[in-house]
Amino acid sequence: MRLGDTRPFASSKATRKWGRVHSGGLVYFLCMEPRNPLNFRGQTPSEMSDGFYRRTLQNFSRKSRRQKFELFAELLHPRATDSILDVGLSGRVFAGYTLEDFYEHPEHIVGGGVDIEEVGTGKQKYPKVKAAVFDGCALPFRNRSFDIVFSNAVIEHVLGDGNQERFASEIMRVGKSWFVTTPNYWFPFESHYHLPLIQFMPEGAQRIYNRMFGTHIPRGEVQELALLSARKLQRLFPSGSIARLRVSFWPETLIAYYIDAERRNAQSR
Repeated sequence: MRLGDTRPFASSKATRKWGRVHSGGLVYFLCMEPRNPLNFRGQTPSEMSDGFYRRTLQNFSRKSRRQKFELFAELLHPRATDSILDVGLSGRVFAGYTLEDFYEHPEHIVGGGVDIEEVGTGKQKYPKVKAAVFDGCALPFRNRSFDIVFSNAVIEHVLGDGNQERFASEIMRVGKSWFVTTPNYWFPFESHYHLPLIQFMPEGAQRIYNRMFGTHIPRGEVQELALLSARKLQRLFPSGSIARLRVSFWPETLIAYYIDAERRNAQSR
């Protein structure tokens, strides 16, 4: 998913409704009947778990995601009354291990992204969430209109000159507090390809490497990514702090977070 793009929105499966949220810009809401949830690429759980390699990766990924939400709860202490914006809602990528599964009040979440199909799967999987189509680089919400903005593994897919800066600026603008995760560029095992060291190679070498050994991204194809180091992430979110999470020998995940003064004061009482 590339944020910052403009794409035609078309779907025969969704009922569409235009509305305004917090007197911001125009938002495209989805109202859908819940269907059976899909896993990534439409695979069944049994297909995804075939083989030791896949099972190992799944267990690793679950541990990593669990760490994220433990830290999210520890730092932000989300309350039942909090309004939360999830930039990157999906019902198939990370399904079962995302914010909507951990936060006990999904009716207080507005979730969305630029891809109507992806957002539609999120609405199917999490029907209580207010699902909306929007561009993360130009969020249609007022300043500080959400108590928390959450975004998991989206910013590395934001491509184009200046778009990651716009994406980060929008999160800091609309959220009183925020929590943004991304894979660590310097971790040697690349989490999108499921291949070691591929992020350090030029595009042509990536294509050949993936053609020979690819297991996740279709063989011979290249995944456009803008992976971030801790230093670059800090530059994007200068008012925040950077956490490094690890399941293995080296931090796999970086998190930029900020806790607003009111929330910090409430936690200290």
